[in-house]
Amino acid sequence: MTTPIQQKIRDKKRTSKQIADMVKSGDWINLGAFGGESRVLFEETAKRLGPEPGQLKDIEYWTHAIFNPHPEIEEIDPMEKYHTLHVCFFFAWERMMREKYGVIDWRNWGWAMGTEHHHYRFGDPVREKRGMDWCFTSSSKPNSYGFFNFSYGTSDMQVYSQMSKKIVLEVREDYPWAEGGENNLINIDEVDYWVEVDCEKYSWPQMDEHAIKPSSEEIKIAEHIMTIMRDRDVIQLGIGSLPTAVVAAMAEAGFKDLGIHTEMLNFGLLKMIESGQVTNKFKNIDRGKSVWTFALPFMIQYYYDMIDHNPTMAVYDIDYTNNIHQLSRVDNIIGIDNAVMMDLYGQVSCSHTGDRIISSTGGFFNFITFCPLAKGGRSVVSMTSRDKNGKSRFNCLMPKGMVIDVPSQFVNYVCTEYGIVNCWGLSGYERAEALISIAHPDDREELEREARKNKLLPPNFPVSMHVKPGETRRYPTYEARRKYKLLYASRSSGCEWLDDGDMFSGR
Repeated sequence: MTTPIQQKIRDKKRTSKQIADMVKSGDWINLGAFGGESRVLFEETAKRLGPEPGQLKDIEYWTHAIFNPHPEIEEIDPMEKYHTLHVCFFFAWERMMREKYGVIDWRNWGWAMGTEHHHYRFGDPVREKRGMDWCFTSSSKPNSYGFFNFSYGTSDMQVYSQMSKKIVLEVREDYPWAEGGENNLINIDEVDYWVEVDCEKYSWPQMDEHAIKPSSEEIKIAEHIMTIMRDRDVIQLGIGSLPTAVVAAMAEAGFKDLGIHTEMLNFGLLKMIESGQVTNKFKNIDRGKSVWTFALPFMIQYYYDMIDHNPTMAVYDIDYTNNIHQLSRVDNIIGIDNAVMMDLYGQVSCSHTGDRIISSTGGFFNFITFCPLAKGGRSVVSMTSRDKNGKSRFNCLMPKGMVIDVPSQFVNYVCTEYGIVNCWGLSGYERAEALISIAHPDDREELEREARKNKLLPPNFPVSMHVKPGETRRYPTYEARRKYKLLYASRSSGCEWLDDGDMFSGR
């Protein structure tokens, strides 16, 4: 017997062509959240682009990231005569399109300070007044209560659902039911239509993440990071091969009872959960839960088996995982993220090299800036001292066209294969000296010469190099800093050194 909920679900099922035929010229379309990006509906609407009657023109696609390539865009409208694509995080195919055709609009990811600025622009309590005409995103199949799960793409979907006039789900059998958390579900009553995805035809690109091998430089970086880690730390890791090195180093160090509070749930973190090294037993908030907001399932069966109905994991929307108020409350959190370049002021870019777009600010700003605000919190800007072309990642001054993703005053630890330094509280002279000390040895003389030329180092007075943890009474040891919390918005003003009795106070 068909229940009323089942009937609603059946009534709202459509084909991808039926949805594409409803789209009108001039529509603005949100393509879903990272990890839950639209595949079939993006492709189907792109097929309609063109100048003829009945074809689509003036279509604007908005998205944070599109990992899966869309060759139909290059084939049908490479010069963006009939559409434009607004993207935050560039992958290889988008970089190619921009460099080859001069297209694709780069926009900075909008959740610095835990705020989705596009909600301000497009959101409205009245559906008909919302700025986006459509939102296409992936989800799991519905349960018997009429709820769909955003799964790998939970991320921004709470925001996107509030700024779109119509919501269409691309339902995938290969997306697990990710336990919340919050804002990971949507009811059939809030969904306009849904389409069924052929998961074999539209499968995620697969790779054996077991086979990822970090470079020798990344292994050394991970070893340096281990010097500022202890049992019960709460881990956030970014994307790339460095997390593989960090996970291996944590296993080698034998750290116990680790926790997870991250944006991206990657293979390395899942491996730590599987090994028992992560227990989340001593987290002061979300105790017992590994907190995450999106994933890219490069080994789809492994990810599915680890996440589906797993009660030890909690997926939240990104304005929880990346929010200043949450991150500043997670005791002993350490955010470890990759950068592209720094200057000797301490300014960091993770999104550009010169005027060439590499990716996006993403959560880099949030974790680098907000993790150190927690009790015992730290963040690490990590990078090899030179790029793959042998050029120093440290410049005296940032090159023309660079976007600054984190201002110098927010930078905590910086790590290369040559060491790790703490930039908090350093003067300009001290910071320049500290960063030069972890640059490639063959680049240090030139960096020092340029620093003196640009008055970043004093002409005569010697700069104290006592900026590494524990080297001098003028800089606190790492162990002392684990008890420190900046009370920027608490019951009292100023800051405090907290004793061990406050470890799980939750302040």
